Amino acid sequence: MASFEIGSRSLFNFRNERFFLLVEDEITIPDQGVEIDPVNIYEIDQQTFNFIRDEGDTPVVVPRFNLPPVPPGFELERKCIFTVDNAYYVIYDLENGTDTNVLLRIGAALFNSLRNSGVRECVPQDFIN
Repeated sequence: MASFEIGSRSLFNFRNERFFLLVEDEITIPDQGVEIDPVNIYEIDQQTFNFIRDEGDTPVVVPRFNLPPVPPGFELERKCIFTVDNAYYVIYDLENGTDTNVLLRIGAALFNSLRNSGVRECVPQDFIN
């Protein structure tokens, strides 16, 4: 029997102009040995961003310029690449039983290289309208 649950989730405030919800969907089909866990990005308005943030169980992710150290027993898994207003990112999931999103800021050349090599691109879905 297939199972579905939410893995990592976080909020991203881009220059206080655009707001995003990042959600990892974890889908498992044990009898077929299948596990799918993509990250989806939803563009939301500031009011929705503030409401979700104020609930307290969805952290706001701050972009980094280098990857964090990975402690023993943890795994850093690249999920997808993402661009907004000429800023480029790689989304990672730091897994240790409680998933955490990591947003790595990269340059356009690396973004294009990753896209050309087949890395999945997360395209935000518009939840504003």
